[in-house]
Amino acid sequence: MLKSLYAKNFILIEQIRVEFDQGLNIITGETGAGKSILLGALGAILGDRLNKDVVRGGAEKAVIEAEFQGPFHKEISEYLDRNDLDTENEIVIRREITVTSKSRCFINDTPVRVQQLVELGDMLVDLHGQHQHQLLLNPVRHIDYLDDYTRIHADIAQLQREFSVIVQLIKQAEEFVARKQQADQERTLAEFQLKEISTVDPQPEEDEVLSQEERVLGNSEVLFEKTSHLNQQLYENDGSASELLNDAQKSLETLAEIDSRFNDVLEQCRNAAIYVDEISRFLRNYCDNITFDAEQLENVRIRKSQIAGLKKKFGGTIDAVLTYKEQLSHKIDQLDNLDEAIVALHQQIEEKRKVLKNICLSVSGKRRAAAKEMSAQTVAALAFLGMEHARFDVSIRYKIGDKNPYFDHNGERIQVGAKGSDVVEFFITANPGDDLKPLAHVASGGEVSRIMLALKTLLAEVDRVPVLVFDEVDIGISGRIAQAVGSSLKRLASARQVICITHLPQIASAADVHFLVEKRIDNLKTTTVIRKLTYNERIEQVARLFGGEQVTDAHLQSAKDLMNEAKRIVH
Repeated sequence: MLKSLYAKNFILIEQIRVEFDQGLNIITGETGAGKSILLGALGAILGDRLNKDVVRGGAEKAVIEAEFQGPFHKEISEYLDRNDLDTENEIVIRREITVTSKSRCFINDTPVRVQQLVELGDMLVDLHGQHQHQLLLNPVRHIDYLDDYTRIHADIAQLQREFSVIVQLIKQAEEFVARKQQADQERTLAEFQLKEISTVDPQPEEDEVLSQEERVLGNSEVLFEKTSHLNQQLYENDGSASELLNDAQKSLETLAEIDSRFNDVLEQCRNAAIYVDEISRFLRNYCDNITFDAEQLENVRIRKSQIAGLKKKFGGTIDAVLTYKEQLSHKIDQLDNLDEAIVALHQQIEEKRKVLKNICLSVSGKRRAAAKEMSAQTVAALAFLGMEHARFDVSIRYKIGDKNPYFDHNGERIQVGAKGSDVVEFFITANPGDDLKPLAHVASGGEVSRIMLALKTLLAEVDRVPVLVFDEVDIGISGRIAQAVGSSLKRLASARQVICITHLPQIASAADVHFLVEKRIDNLKTTTVIRKLTYNERIEQVARLFGGEQVTDAHLQSAKDLMNEAKRIVH
């Protein structure tokens, strides 16, 4: 329940704290006294958009705080746990608005976003004003009222899961079909590029090998000249290095026989001779194998050009070209398998279509059975609220159409949405003999208020929101009908806390707790205040709602009679 509502420097409110009770909390006050400001403060707690104009003149900041007392149902507790908002048996929501339009929000002293106020507020308070009445006139919302009455939320959750799956499959299939339309063009390009690479057939690091070969072939004359000259200097010419080393070796052998200290030098000289012989042998072999092949050089350069062209087109390196070649092969395989993938997806869609059809028909059957009961109970509730001749019907028809997802049933193609295959709309007539017509076309403001109250009464057992707030529920009614509305609110308040703003004595007399909103002017400053009335003050206020400022004994007696009669209403 909403235990208290505190507001400071909010529009005309300087500072108030309202302590609400269980049952039916009635709020009255003269027009312009500030009842709507009180609802505005509650709306701020529920996440309504605000601007700096709500800050009372002369103040820097407005503060609104609401305290809710448990126990809370599972959905609220789970939301608090998911968002790390600690609570035991109490929720405190606070909102601060500064003159710079900055807003800060807190739940149990933890800073939160405005969206979190909206999410939690929807679970804590159901506020019905003119806007909510307009929602009742929107046929799109009628299916939600029926589903609440039917108590098929688990079925709807399952339906939405299957709907989500089939929508994704259909989307994927459509993407594949669209892709298939481009597949021939893509395959032609991929096959052309793959053939281009395969024809050249580059090998890893081949460009480096070709560069080396090109350098050798291009410099064959230089290589022959230099290697021949070196071989002559080292081995073949008179006075070659080999000849000089042989002479040096003989001299060192003589010296070593005289002085053994020359042995190491002699060994080094012998090694040098061996090295020169090995170098000369390599030079002779290399020189003998040098070719002056202009055709081979041209072939190497052509090969290098081909590989360079591939590198330029497909990534800059041979590794990149070879990687792209693998990708092309994989892409062609994918395109070749696209038809099979589309067929497989369509098979999955058809399987899910059968599952979705069964769920939709099951949900539709439950709705149709509940619709008859709901129609009858709504008629009875409206009769109690003074619409004795009203006829009310919950119309259900299938949504016919070819748009996916759909299923075929009894020769018709039935379209499916997130809430199933049904179109639900409320029809009503208030006058005997008139045909039923869509609720949005025929209901007056007072009738809409009573229809909303009738539906809320029917849904009281299944609606888990603990606090119901009604504004303008008394539009267009008076007398006996107003008394019936008061009785309905009283009964509704047995299942949850109800807060109602009214200007009718018949409704105010049903209060378990009565608050009066007043406007006071002090030193040219206007302030809105609210106070809880005592029993005698309640009598006087109800009487004042009868007679205005001139309260007579008859008015007082009528007020007492209404209040005594309200006491007999069974909660």
